[in-house]
Amino acid sequence: MKEKIGKVVLDDTYYPGEDLYSDGAVEDEMLDIARTYPENKWNQVIAQRKSWPVLYHFSHIRENIISWLPFTGEENVLEIGSGCGAVTGALCKRAKKVTCIELSKKRSQINAWRHRKFGNLTILMGNFQEIERSLTEEYDYITLIGVFEYGENYIDSSTPFVDFLRTVAAHLKPEGKIILAIENRFGLKYWAGCTEDHFGTLFEGLEGYPTTKGVKTFTKKELSGILEKAGGLKASWYYPFPDYKLPMTVFSDRRLPLKGEMNRMETNYDRLRLQLFQESPVYDSLLENDLFPEFSNSFLLLIGKEESCSQTVYVKFSNERDRRFSLRTEICEAGKYARFVRKVPETEEAQSHVRNLENIERELTGLYEKEGMELNFCRLEKDGARLEYLEGTTLEERLDGLLKKGEIEKLEELLFFYLKKIRNIHSRSIFQKTPEFVKVFGDAELEGELRCGGISNIDIVPANILIQQDRVVILDYEWTFRFPVPCNFILYRMIHYYLESDGKRRILKERNFYEKAGISEKEQKIYAGMEKHFQAYIEGSHVSLLSLYDEVSPGKVEILPIYEKMRIASAERRLQVFYDRGRDFREEDSVSRPMGKQGAAAEIEIPEGVRRIRLDPGEASGGLIIRKLCYENGGKAAFTSNGFPLGGGAYYFGGGDPQFILEKIPAGARKLQIEIEIMKEPEAEEAFWRSLSRVSAEKDAEIAALKEKIRQMENTKVWKIYRSLKK
Repeated sequence: MKEKIGKVVLDDTYYPGEDLYSDGAVEDEMLDIARTYPENKWNQVIAQRKSWPVLYHFSHIRENIISWLPFTGEENVLEIGSGCGAVTGALCKRAKKVTCIELSKKRSQINAWRHRKFGNLTILMGNFQEIERSLTEEYDYITLIGVFEYGENYIDSSTPFVDFLRTVAAHLKPEGKIILAIENRFGLKYWAGCTEDHFGTLFEGLEGYPTTKGVKTFTKKELSGILEKAGGLKASWYYPFPDYKLPMTVFSDRRLPLKGEMNRMETNYDRLRLQLFQESPVYDSLLENDLFPEFSNSFLLLIGKEESCSQTVYVKFSNERDRRFSLRTEICEAGKYARFVRKVPETEEAQSHVRNLENIERELTGLYEKEGMELNFCRLEKDGARLEYLEGTTLEERLDGLLKKGEIEKLEELLFFYLKKIRNIHSRSIFQKTPEFVKVFGDAELEGELRCGGISNIDIVPANILIQQDRVVILDYEWTFRFPVPCNFILYRMIHYYLESDGKRRILKERNFYEKAGISEKEQKIYAGMEKHFQAYIEGSHVSLLSLYDEVSPGKVEILPIYEKMRIASAERRLQVFYDRGRDFREEDSVSRPMGKQGAAAEIEIPEGVRRIRLDPGEASGGLIIRKLCYENGGKAAFTSNGFPLGGGAYYFGGGDPQFILEKIPAGARKLQIEIEIMKEPEAEEAFWRSLSRVSAEKDAEIAALKEKIRQMENTKVWKIYRSLKK
């Protein structure tokens, strides 16, 4: 029987009579969303609900996996396992006819309601193996997006995955393609501590699924073997990043990532993860050793009976923005060696933003020529803007190379060489605040006589300056404004986005680049506010997934602090005694004494000329009790401590590195008697919270909530909480 929801046809001829799988009540919630809210409101719904299932099924980012493919509008598409329609809309907008196969009636209804305006959509409800026998058409594209791993459920066979592909390929037109997106069993994120996507268990896929069945992902080698066994099918390999579910970049064998390009890892919206190591530098190591394809988190394959390659070799999406600025950047190949770059608007509203690039390039060219710099040539095309594809080394890469060699002086000299060029270009006039400026950057309280240019390219950061053998080219000038912007703000962004975009550059902060560039500390705060306002202007009413991470994701457990805590706790603990003879405490003027598991008892000499003494009983966090601290005449030694006083001579050190300082040594004192007891950690923590409750009564509710989480938190965090409450 067939029914219609809007213009969409639902066919239940092969429906078994009940849904054999369901996510439960959340599907009713999603059905209500699909019925109630139009597509342009889904982002706000995601932001309001703060729910992983709602985010996963309704985010427009899901469509990135196929929205860049070269549709002509005449295609006949079969979508197998369409679910709630996360990518169905993108197919309906680009193809002539779309047929979905989905076993769940509830999910098919969600799909139909959310896409009810499309008259080119038919949804067949039922098992693929039964419906497949009735298919009489051939298709330009057949999609298996997040579906192939369930092959054992679709196909009753001893070789289900091979037979699944062979069966699907039989319904392709001669030049047709299977679009297959799937997790990589060896994806780096699983080694780094993300759980297996389908079962939520650690290392399940890496270990070959020893405890689960029904779902299986594959390595690149394994998938290649399946393609060969399925009739020698040919594939073009693409690598969605961070993964195929929420892809923001799509790489390929013809354009792999560049070092430093893999830097967004907050993707575990669904489950808690371990953080075993930082993935970005590991990706760089893999790239250096030509191993990235084997460890990509996901695969996207364009599979055909004959080998063919898409013109597009790389896609970067910039659609976590207001619709006026939503676009994608593609690297394309017109021939084997003829590459070019395309900027394509993702929405109708963004067309004017993209078409403005050609005019900007012409207006900026004369200004930059005076400083020996060029603009990446741009010309408009029917669907967007076309720019040169240029190879070389960016200023950012040059600076990083010097940083790696330890040539910091040369790094600073090179950076300031380009800062001076940009200052010369963008400081020809006196700045005056305009209404347009306030709209984009806020009503910043700028003081003094600031210089500016008549046209302002604010995104001339080191990553956008390409240095070739005989040319220096500005790669991207999208964020150029035809109103005055202080030159110092442009210089601030150059410094800021170099220093802050990679942790390895943290060491450079002590070089005071801002101050050397003439940007005061007060200005820095003002420019930080302008940057925040600018980012809000770009996003508009859109709420990005990254901004929802803390509210939706269960978060991550960083293993290194836990390991370090255990390492210190298990190491031999020693009592180190520092002497101050007028030159502060120094490592070379100290002595060490052993400590047992229970603590330490010792009598130490006080050398002549010592003004102060510092006692460091190890590095471990926890509690210590001063049982005895007196001079040889029995007089108690007065001291201060960096610990939290628990009473009865006990102190708690949540951040580790406990210290006791004797500020004034009595005249004639020659010996110090010490007895220090180590408290059991649970008792110390309990005493800490009990004491803290007494001194911070107004924080009782907060303390109770934090105490509930104490066992999940490392002591360093406990200590930071104490510090914030103490203030």
